[in-house]
Formats: sequence, structure tokens, C-alpha cells
Amino acid sequence: MPDLRVHDLRHSFASFLVNAGRSLYEVQELLGHADIRTTSRYAHLSRERLIAAVEVVPIVEVEIKGACV
Repeated sequence: MPDLRVHDLRHSFASFLVNAGRSLYEVQELLGHADIRTTSRYAHLSRERLIAAVEVVPIVEVEIKGACV
């Protein structure tokens, strides 16, 4: 793997942690970042995690002028 860099491993490490449910603050501490914005650039959420996050929001039906929305 000639193209693999330590920097790539840090990105993967952060992404695995966030996708496993660890907070950005925990990842920040583990990576030694002083600024949470740096950590957020390292941590990439999987599409599945984003979909799961949306699915926890309850569906609320609202009636507007006789129509159910």
C-alpha cells in the first residue's frame, strides 16, 4: 500500500469511532485536537448513520384545511 499515509489512518480512526456512536468530543480528545472544528473534518458519517438519525424523529400528522398531512 504505497499510497497509504498515517494521516489516512487518522481519518479512518475518527470515522470508525463516530459511526460506532462515539461523540465528536471523545474523538477530539483521542486525536488530540484543540479545536472541535478540526475533528469534524476528520469524522465522516456513513449514509446509514445519517438515515438512522432521521428515523428517530417521530412522524406527526397535521391537519390543514381538512387535509391530513
